[in-house]
Amino acid sequence: MAHPSRSNPEPTSLSTPRHTATAARLLLVLVASFVTLVPGGPIETRDFSGLGGTVFWGFNAFLIALALLAVGSAVAMLRGSVAAGWGAIVAAWGYVFVVLLDLGHVFPTSPDPIPLMLGLVEILDFVLALYVLALVHRSLGHI
Repeated sequence: MAHPSRSNPEPTSLSTPRHTATAARLLLVLVASFVTLVPGGPIETRDFSGLGGTVFWGFNAFLIALALLAVGSAVAMLRGSVAAGWGAIVAAWGYVFVVLLDLGHVFPTSPDPIPLMLGLVEILDFVLALYVLALVHRSLGHI
């Protein structure tokens, strides 16, 4: 029995399996969508040679770590892990900030303008990341 002073204790499992499964699948879609934005690919055509090798590869290492966190969290969420919900929240916020920094022309910077398709995919990814955040918070019983 819960102590009366604790009105909303931390869950020991994710409360709504449907929301959890949807969030996990959408997180995987988000990762797949970001993979299509690899520099030099069909969508990301900007020149980042001005960043320098260390900054460029450091940013790529961050994006790879973000993708691994997201995939690991999604798989664990499908298995009912509460901690994975928190990993999904961190990953989704990471994607939100990456998109905001890019669309805000903060980082990474390039002399080339953001291609239309890249901008559209990033906006869709931004919305998707916010939706994942809402679903995970709902699964954790926060909203």
